Amino acid sequence: MADDSPEMVKEAAESVNFVNTKALGDAPAFYTNMAYANAVSHQQSMNVHQQSLAALNLGVLAKSIQLLIETSPSEGGADIAALMQLVKAAQTTPPVTP
Repeated sequence: MADDSPEMVKEAAESVNFVNTKALGDAPAFYTNMAYANAVSHQQSMNVHQQSLAALNLGVLAKSIQLLIETSPSEGGADIAALMQLVKAAQTTPPVTP
């Protein structure tokens, strides 16, 4: 600043300079914390996804066992075919979606 500037203008310029410098200095920590928060959020959503898949597999297993127990020898063909379809569905792993 020029030496003939009023003192108030000098102080205002120094204050703005200090605020800008502080904002630039705080930015890396801010964005690092934001990245950590996003990573934690993503991990939590993946955990929920895995839990829902486990619950689905447990339901398929329960239904398969129920069909197996309820199958009579005279009508076993159709029920066993349905049971095999359920077992195949339980064995395949769906792709992980982000």
